[in-house]
Amino acid sequence: MNSVDRAYAALLRRGFGFCLAPGDHEVRYTVLATYGWPGHVDSLHIRGEDEATASRVRDRDEGQGLFADQCTVWSYEGTFLAAAAELLNLPAPGERGAPELTRRTPSGLWLPPSVRLTRPA
Repeated sequence: MNSVDRAYAALLRRGFGFCLAPGDHEVRYTVLATYGWPGHVDSLHIRGEDEATASRVRDRDEGQGLFADQCTVWSYEGTFLAAAAELLNLPAPGERGAPELTRRTPSGLWLPPSVRLTRPA
């Protein structure tokens, strides 16, 4: 992909939905794009053209938040174009080469200060 418009269009064609997410004192709003697979959710959190986080998480564990520890099976941090390309090239869950092993959510995953991660009791 070589342009923001093409990346955005490719995400829309794939079926991603977009919404505004809270920002911080530097960036008032961020954009969150999500796509649900059976048993997984792909997301792209866009803080700016040069800062985005893509991830795939399991959504099977009821009561756990989307970014809870041990739910993440894949993540990538980089520019919007790079993160979108990596996410769009990721094999669908269950396909050959698709990530399946869960791991800790990366500590570099940027979340607005208003979002608190909690572990289930």
